[in-house]
Formats: sequence, C-alpha cells, structure tokens
Amino acid sequence: MKVSLRKTMEYLKHKEFKVVRVTENEFELDNGDVYPIPFKLDYVPTVEEFQKFLDNSKELIQELIKKNG
Repeated sequence: MKVSLRKTMEYLKHKEFKVVRVTENEFELDNGDVYPIPFKLDYVPTVEEFQKFLDNSKELIQELIKKNG
C-alpha cells in the first residue's frame, strides 16, 4: 500500500487541475472532465474562487497522505 501512496503523492504533486467552468452542481476542468459538486453551495463561486478551493484541497490531501503514509 505504501507504494501506491507514493505514486499518488507524486501524481498529485505534479498534476495541475485547471478549472474552466463552475455551476451550482458541477465543475469542469480544461481537459473536458466534468465532476459533480457533492454538497450544496451557498453561492456559485467564480472560476477563480473555485480554483483556489480546488488548489487548497489538493494541498490538504497531500498533507493527509504524507501523515498517514
């Protein structure tokens, strides 16, 4: 399992997720991938606001993997 965590860390470290569209129900990345937003938003954020949220989430996930790996 540790090998898998290392691979995931390396992937996340070098992967850039570029948000191009946000609605109240989903967001889209520049590669065309569309993901649902699994919680209710108080407002629809701008692309820039959602990009910051996604970037911060990526950093948090990397920290959690590092602490538990």
